[in-house]
Amino acid sequence: MSRIFLALSLFAVVLLSANLLVGLTIGDFGAASRTFQSAYHEYDGLADAASDRQALEQSESQLEEAAKQLKEQRSAFWLHIWLGMSAALVTLLVNSISVTYFIGTNRWCREVVDAFSLDQALAERSQRLKKRAFPWSLLAILLILFIAGLGAASDPVTLNPNAADWVPYHWGLAMLGIVVIGGCLLAQVALIGKNYELINEVLVAAEEERERRKAAREPLAEG
Repeated sequence: MSRIFLALSLFAVVLLSANLLVGLTIGDFGAASRTFQSAYHEYDGLADAASDRQALEQSESQLEEAAKQLKEQRSAFWLHIWLGMSAALVTLLVNSISVTYFIGTNRWCREVVDAFSLDQALAERSQRLKKRAFPWSLLAILLILFIAGLGAASDPVTLNPNAADWVPYHWGLAMLGIVVIGGCLLAQVALIGKNYELINEVLVAAEEERERRKAAREPLAEG
């Protein structure tokens, strides 16, 4: 299980890193969007005011140039959005798998320990591993949601006049977040490995107890 989770974790980190690289290379899409909006409003105002032909043609030329620059960056910008959504969903999925895994294995350990009257320390160890893993999962989940929220706040397509102010925070948190999320996933990989060893201990102890009970029943059966 730890190898599978490690592969999924690496896939999530690769997606996050690729999206960060795309975001850093698309250019200032916010500036291009603001330039287009400014040129559009200027042209619209001149058209409504029935201004002179020369000023209107100059404004129209500026609008076409701004639209051209905006269109050139739009494809890379949408790639950043869709790749970011995919990376966020994969990150949420991987951490959710960890949460589900520890909940399921912890319950299994308790039931096996109770069924075979094994040492309660085994169930307590499973509970401690679950409690240690949950904060890492929760931190990664909250962090990716916060990064995505800042990305939405800095999206110029929303026509938010203050969208550009959120871009440095989005980039900074994204760069820091990849490192932190990667650390959270590695911590969970280590805990899953320890939990796997514990499961094997429980299986061995349960098998020994089964054999002991079987041996204890044989004389009764012969009698």
